[in-house]
Amino acid sequence: MTLLTIFIYILFSLLVFAFAIATGAMLFAARRLQPDRITGHIPDTLILLGCKIRTRSIESRIRTAADWMKDHPDTICICSGGQGKDEDISEAEYMKEGLTAQGIDWKRLPMERNSTNTRENLALSHRVIASLGRGDSAIIITSAFHCYRAVFLGRREGLHCLALPAPNPRKSFLFFYAREVVAIWVTWLGEFFFRSNYRRPKS
Repeated sequence: MTLLTIFIYILFSLLVFAFAIATGAMLFAARRLQPDRITGHIPDTLILLGCKIRTRSIESRIRTAADWMKDHPDTICICSGGQGKDEDISEAEYMKEGLTAQGIDWKRLPMERNSTNTRENLALSHRVIASLGRGDSAIIITSAFHCYRAVFLGRREGLHCLALPAPNPRKSFLFFYAREVVAIWVTWLGEFFFRSNYRRPKS
């Protein structure tokens, strides 16, 4: 067995290990952190995380939020997401329009329109929650594969949060799954090596 073969074998084993660990985290979050699995107090605030507008992913998240809000009339939903370079409106505005189109009162839909990534989504949405006097608890709505990282970052920002997974679009599942595995490891490594230098975004 040559050194190159050994190197390839080790590299492949590490990749399999990395995917397995991240996949386990994603499955745990999608199944064990849902509100219907929790006894006791259920948060009455949702944080709806944005993604690229006019895609299956964001429409799935909007439908999931609308269904929950119809069943829980005291719930508000913070629509969180800024405006991308190729977007004509912010993700927050797009989601708010989508929810009102499904019969949700716009007064129940405060917005956070400045975030550019998941960490900022959670940090800035937390400030909106605080400004409304609704404590530190929330249910995060995002795509199923994204739930683990969203809850992880939310808790790092001081939120007591659960996750309500929106169905993953089948057509692009493999691409987003692989990307999320990488993002999870980047988040873990970033927390381990650089957390002490992190500064929360300004409101």
